[in-house]
Amino acid sequence: MIIDPTADLVAQALSFLAERKIALQYVLLTRFSDPALEDTLNKLRALGPRVVAHESTEYQGVDVRLRDNDIVHFGEETIRVLHTPGQMPCAVTYWWADRLFTGETLLATGPGTCGQGGNIAQQWRSIREKLLRFPDEYLIFPGRESRKRRVACVAEFRLVFSNKSGVTAPAVHEYSAQTQSDHAGQLDKTNNSSSSEMVGA
Repeated sequence: MIIDPTADLVAQALSFLAERKIALQYVLLTRFSDPALEDTLNKLRALGPRVVAHESTEYQGVDVRLRDNDIVHFGEETIRVLHTPGQMPCAVTYWWADRLFTGETLLATGPGTCGQGGNIAQQWRSIREKLLRFPDEYLIFPGRESRKRRVACVAEFRLVFSNKSGVTAPAVHEYSAQTQSDHAGQLDKTNNSSSSEMVGA
């Protein structure tokens, strides 16, 4: 299984699979934000995987459309789908063991930039009501690098953003706006640093 493949990592991913004689069953998308992704998916289709995304995605090349709380089985493992709209209406997080693959919904340094049709208030609700409910030690693997970070943990965000943190709505809005501005300014640098996680056999 591969989550959010990027063009620069496809060759590396295919080599990884071939060396270990692993059959690629699924390509999981946390969102569909860039038409260029279709070229990457077409390269992977030669291996026969099924493309998986939320049922509301506009991309027509999806083989399996999932809803909130659906489960995907791979090998002896399972991965659960959490619909976390806001960054985009079709945005999801994949929950496997003690890891959350959050795409652009939550980066290692804060919320990702909203895409077309996105809603920052809804994004914050998804983060607070779904992602921050996990134990502190759960790891967050976002869809791309942010300020040279690729991994975070739930505890980092709960300290600042949980309902019990004492953070007021204006303060949250101010932080959110600053995060959006920072990410927009770094977009060209970080788009080429995207990572995909291979989580199964």
